[in-house]
Amino acid sequence: MMPLLILLGWQACAVSPPKGDSGQFTPTDAEVEQYNARVAPEDRIVCRQEKPVGTYIAKRVCRLQVDVDATSSLHRQQLRRVLN
Repeated sequence: MMPLLILLGWQACAVSPPKGDSGQFTPTDAEVEQYNARVAPEDRIVCRQEKPVGTYIAKRVCRLQVDVDATSSLHRQQLRRVLN
């Protein structure tokens, strides 16, 4: 019984998700197009290639248009505050 518990404990520690895998689902272009055809313009998904800080390897990132607009607005406000 004891060797079985040790074996199970060892296996639980040995299994880990691959590095760089955030666990997020990234839809295909066809899935995005199909989804966008069914929803309002502000609820559409926008995908683009982004290079994370510290790497030259681009990664596909998909976000809702509302989130992209909100982030852009926030960045503009912060830039104005810093420049004034």
